[in-house]
Amino acid sequence: MPANIPIETLNREEWSRVGFVLASIGSAVGLGNIWRFPYMVGSNGGGAFLITYLFGVILFGIPLMIMEMDAGRKFKGSVVTTLKQINKRSRFVGIIAIATSLGILSYYLVVSGWSLAYFIFSMTGFVEFKSFVTTLMPVLFFIVSLTAVGVIVSFGIKKGIEKTSTLLIPILVLLLLGLAAYSLTLPEAAKGISFYLNPNFDFLLDAKTWVFGFSQAFFSLSVGYGILLTYGSYLGNKRGITRPGIAISAADTMVAVIAGFVIFPVVFSLGLSPASGPELIFVSMPTAFGSMPFGSIVGAFFFLLIFIAAITSAVSMLEVGAAALIDELKWSRKKSVLLLSLILLITGMPSALSYIGDGLFLAGAPFLEFMDAFFGSMLLLTSAILCIVVMWFYEPEVFSIPIGRFAKLKIPQAVRFMLKYVIPVVLLAILAFDVLL
Repeated sequence: MPANIPIETLNREEWSRVGFVLASIGSAVGLGNIWRFPYMVGSNGGGAFLITYLFGVILFGIPLMIMEMDAGRKFKGSVVTTLKQINKRSRFVGIIAIATSLGILSYYLVVSGWSLAYFIFSMTGFVEFKSFVTTLMPVLFFIVSLTAVGVIVSFGIKKGIEKTSTLLIPILVLLLLGLAAYSLTLPEAAKGISFYLNPNFDFLLDAKTWVFGFSQAFFSLSVGYGILLTYGSYLGNKRGITRPGIAISAADTMVAVIAGFVIFPVVFSLGLSPASGPELIFVSMPTAFGSMPFGSIVGAFFFLLIFIAAITSAVSMLEVGAAALIDELKWSRKKSVLLLSLILLITGMPSALSYIGDGLFLAGAPFLEFMDAFFGSMLLLTSAILCIVVMWFYEPEVFSIPIGRFAKLKIPQAVRFMLKYVIPVVLLAILAFDVLL
């Protein structure tokens, strides 16, 4: 059993109360909410998928989120440092979590670059997506995104990530609410909202809908691969975890849900298919903006929203690796970020070049899509399962909510049962379905 005394870490930065919440919201709110969530809803029965997603968030996502943040706060270290303190033989699990974060980030920055490019195109004239990805422009925008994320993380927790999140998250919320208000004024908005909120109960009887809904919940909340554990390590020991954890998950879910109010009224008003899949954002939406009143302005706000969401998530993924190098090798932050940025430049370049010429293929798929399937799905789920297995050796004591100055509402032992037994089985089932489907 691990010692209950936190690791002594000199001069470790700490979040402010608001900074921690905003940075954690930024880590959770990303392309998964605004790019992935709408097309998953559109492909899986509208409101039916929404139901399964909410079940996944409440039953599985929130307990995992709270446990991760609590472990980071208690042991004051990176994912590698923390997991080996919980169990000496679990260092390799932390390394897998870091590899997962960096693998996802390598192609995530490419898609972030696409959103930046389309923000510019909305003002200069949209370029057909196929024409865009078959040029070298995605490489340029990938490098710009990588540089921006590297600079932010190199400034540290207070001056870099917290300051950026404090600036960008309110802008993100305002853009989202403004776009939703505009979308609801479109001619066929009611049809889009009806599709979005009214469940097709046939899909609720399909196991795939539940698998995809739970998978989206884990993907969206950033649980299972070290981000929230790392962010928790910068919390003071007296800071509460449960209420911020619930607030962060609620904010993340709200952003995803409101994104549906932005996209589906547009889709139905312009006669597009809600089941367009991953191309919905970069193929269908630019077409829609070109046919809408004030389309260039709306499009600019929309792709700026996606870029902000992508950047705030990307910095959290890079921080996972940077924190490990700082804690384990005692490197400086700038040296750690520089090395990781060079690694990401090399590993991300094939994804940026995936569609040029005859394309770069791996296992029969464009390189970027292979990376998404391998790192963003299979390895992410594997990492989450391994982290939970390690957590069998850890008993969090944070599952209580202050309801007054002295009183606390205890969350039942069922939460611990869920963490140790139910959630690993669910994750294994999702991984099995993902491999077989």
